[in-house]
Amino acid sequence: MSKQIIEKLDINTKSTKTGTANTNVWELGDYRSISTMLPQISFHLVNLLRIQPGESVLDVACGNGNTAITARRRGANVTGVDFTLELSEIAKEEERIAGISGINWKKADAHDLPFEDESFDVVLSTFGHMFATQPDIAAKELIRVTKKGGKIGLATWPPELAIGSIFRVNSKHLPQKPDSPPSPILWGNTDIIQQRLHDLSEIYFDRGTTVFPILSPNHFWEFMSTKYGPLIKVLEILKDSENHPELLRADFLKAIDPYVVENGLRLGYLLTVGKK
Repeated sequence: MSKQIIEKLDINTKSTKTGTANTNVWELGDYRSISTMLPQISFHLVNLLRIQPGESVLDVACGNGNTAITARRRGANVTGVDFTLELSEIAKEEERIAGISGINWKKADAHDLPFEDESFDVVLSTFGHMFATQPDIAAKELIRVTKKGGKIGLATWPPELAIGSIFRVNSKHLPQKPDSPPSPILWGNTDIIQQRLHDLSEIYFDRGTTVFPILSPNHFWEFMSTKYGPLIKVLEILKDSENHPELLRADFLKAIDPYVVENGLRLGYLLTVGKK
C-alpha cells in the first residue's frame, strides 16, 4: 500500500522516497494481518468494474496483493506495483497460496509509474494511491497509464467514518508540519476526487461497509497498536513526549465506539469508478 511516502507525523506516516530519512513504517508491525480487513472491499471494487478475462489490469500501491489477486482470479492479466519491496514479497506468497500465477509484481512509485501512456484497460488502487505525497501528480499518473475508454477504480476511507476518525485522532496528538502534504483522507471526499480526476469523461461513486471481527474495542486497539506500522511509529514518537500514549489510546477508543456492533467494527468505505 506504499509509494513515495508521507513525512507528516500522522497515522499515514511513511518513509521518504529514498528510505534514508525515516523508517518505512509499512515494514513495521504485521501488515499481512492488517490486510485481513480488505478482501471483501477488493471483491466489491473488482466486481463493480466488471473486470473480464484477458483485460490488462494495473494495481497501484498493491500492498500484499488483495486486489491484484482478486482481479487475476477473474482471468485478467495483472501487474501489481508497490514502493515497499517487503510487501511485494508477501504478495507473491499470497499469490502462491491462492493457487494462481502470472501476476507481474514490480517496485514502483505512484508518482512515476514505469509504463507507457495508455498501457492498461483498468487501473486500480485500494487504499494505496491515497498516501502519495503529491496527489495531483499521482492522479495524473493513474489517468496517463489508462487506455482511452479504459476504467479507473479506487477504494478510499471517507473522513467522517471509522478509519477517518482514527486519522483525526492521530493528527490531534502529533505536531503538524507547516509543509505537510495533503491528508490522505481527502481522497475520501467526493468533491476533491472529482477535482483531482477532472480529466476523466465519467466518474461515479459507490459505498460499502465491511465488518472486521473484534472481541472488544480494547482488542482492536491491541491489534492496531502492535500490527499496524503507522500507529506503531506514532506510539514510538509519543513515548518520550508530553502527549502520553494513554491519551491517544483513550481518544482512539472513543473514536471507534460508534462503529462497534455485535463484536465487529463497521468500516465504511468509498469506491470511485471513472472512465477515461
